[in-house]
Amino acid sequence: MDYEELQQSQAAELMNVSRPTFTRIYDAARKKVAKAIVEGCGVVITGDNADFEEYQNRKIKIRIMNQKIAIPTMADGTLSQHFGRAPKFTFVTLKEGEVIETQVLDAPPHEHGSAPRFIAANGGTDVLCGGLGAGAVKILNELGIQVHGGAPALPVSKVVEQYLNGTIVYGDSSCHGGCHHHHD
Repeated sequence: MDYEELQQSQAAELMNVSRPTFTRIYDAARKKVAKAIVEGCGVVITGDNADFEEYQNRKIKIRIMNQKIAIPTMADGTLSQHFGRAPKFTFVTLKEGEVIETQVLDAPPHEHGSAPRFIAANGGTDVLCGGLGAGAVKILNELGIQVHGGAPALPVSKVVEQYLNGTIVYGDSSCHGGCHHHHD
C-alpha cells in the first residue's frame, strides 16, 4: 500500500481481503518492521502469494557512505558466532561502499560491556556478528552502533563481500548456550 501509494480499500481488493482484514494485516506488519528496525532484527518475508522479484530487479542499493564495521573473529579468520567471547575483532573500514582498510585487533577481556565499549573506542559504526545477547545489543544501540546480527560463520572476507553485495543470509542472532550468565 505504501510503496504503490494505494488507498487501503485498493490494497485490500488486490489482496482479495476485506478492508478491515487488510487494516489488521497492515498494522501487524508495521509493528514487526518497527521492532526489527529498533532492535536490529532481520525481516523475513514468506508466503507463496508475494512476488517481490519485480521490485528486487529494479531496486537501488543504498549504501552508507562511510562505515567502520566490527566483526567478532575466530583465530582462523572466520566470523565468531559468540560476540562477547571472540578472541579478535576485525574492523573493516568502508568508504562509498568500498573496503579501504582492514584491521584485526585482539578482543578485550570478556567482561560485561567490554566488547561494545572496545568497538566504540575504535570508531566502530556497525557490528556484523552471529549471536549476541540482549545486553550487548542494548549497549551497542546506546553507543549509536548499528547491529547486524545472525551473520553466518564464514571467513570474514566472504561475510563482508556478501554484506556489500546484499546477498548475506542472516539467521538467528539470539545468544544460545553460555550467554545467560550473571556478572558480579
